[in-house]
Amino acid sequence: MNKIIKITVPEEIRDMAQKANVERDARRDILTYIMANTDINVPEERITQYQKEYDEKYLAFEKAKNIIEKDYVMPATEGKASNWSLDYSSCVVTITINE
Repeated sequence: MNKIIKITVPEEIRDMAQKANVERDARRDILTYIMANTDINVPEERITQYQKEYDEKYLAFEKAKNIIEKDYVMPATEGKASNWSLDYSSCVVTITINE
């Protein structure tokens, strides 16, 4: 049986994660659109720039997730294997501990 824990993170932590997620998704969507619509003429330099921005935003999102996991999830689970999700509207992290 899995155990569920809910914890609240500070708004600034939520904001950091949400911002990184939105920015990463935006760059991914632009790249996906460009690649799916080969009939549009986008200069290669622009595609390279979008890819670079996506890579940076991806790393920022991973960093935000790592902070949440290290500072909030791991202490709450005492290091046990778990899955978690952050509800941006409430700042609540729902953690499922795999038991």
